[in-house]
Amino acid sequence: MSKSGRYSADRKKIEAVAAAKTVEVAECGTIFILTSNSYTITMPSVASAGNGWWCKFIVGADVATGAIIIDLNGSDTLAFAAAAAEDGGAVTVSGTAQINLVHTKAKKGDQIEMICDGSQWYATGIATLDEGQTST
Repeated sequence: MSKSGRYSADRKKIEAVAAAKTVEVAECGTIFILTSNSYTITMPSVASAGNGWWCKFIVGADVATGAIIIDLNGSDTLAFAAAAAEDGGAVTVSGTAQINLVHTKAKKGDQIEMICDGSQWYATGIATLDEGQTST
C-alpha cells in the first residue's frame, strides 16, 4: 500500500469571485474568495444541493461599497448564526432569504460557511466588526 504525500492531504478547492455568480451543485466543498464589491451570489436550491452539501465564503478584500449578497434560491430558508470579534456579540436568525456582507463593515478574512441538510440551509459566520454580516 502506498502512502499519500503530506502535501496532498486535505487540499481545498478555491475559487475567486469578483462578480455575480450562481453557485452550482458540482461546486460542493469549494471555498469562494470574494474579491470585489456589490454583487449577488445565488445558492443552489436545497432540493438540488441535498443533504451534506457545503461551501464557505471568505471576504478577500474589505467591502468598500455596496454589499455582497448571498441569496437563496426560491423559497428556501436559512438558519444563520454569526459572531463579531468587535464586541463578542452573536446574532442568530431563522427563516431569512439572504445574507448581506455590508459595505465598510465586512472586512478581509470575514467568513460564512453554508451547509444544507436537504430541507434548509444553515450558515455560521465570523465577522471582524459588529453588523458586518446581516440577514434579510
